[in-house]
Amino acid sequence: MPIEESSMNEQRSDLKIIRLANTFEAFGLVLDYLSRTPPFADFELGSFAGVIRAQLSYENHLAAMSGKLMVGYAGWLHTNAEYAEAWLRGDGILKSLDGRPHDCAALTVFVVSDARATPRLIRGARELNKGIRVYFKRDYDGSTRGPRKASVLNFS
Repeated sequence: MPIEESSMNEQRSDLKIIRLANTFEAFGLVLDYLSRTPPFADFELGSFAGVIRAQLSYENHLAAMSGKLMVGYAGWLHTNAEYAEAWLRGDGILKSLDGRPHDCAALTVFVVSDARATPRLIRGARELNKGIRVYFKRDYDGSTRGPRKASVLNFS
């Protein structure tokens, strides 16, 4: 189901931002993409696969597609501010409240191999999480910039 149609950008690209169906095919597509993309290429499969499975199941993700090729992925979980603040400080692990009352989201997976996908994935994730604070950690792989930890409040 497309989140953003590219009718205004047809001349620019075939890039589409979509939610993937909760299927084995989508699960494999995401794992294949992430397994070739740092830093996720170095992650152990077991628990990380569970994270992706949950994101697909709860529709807490967006994928950037260029034709049949995945060029970006954003995934989050719903939680509460107490868990998210501890995670941001490095003092605790995130606990999922997906399917239960929550007051924030934590962006846990974000990667692009086509820079054009970055603003569109962020815009789509913000649109899907209106009215709640979104927490994230950003590591600039291969850059001299240090990691960034922050949260933003999405207004409805």
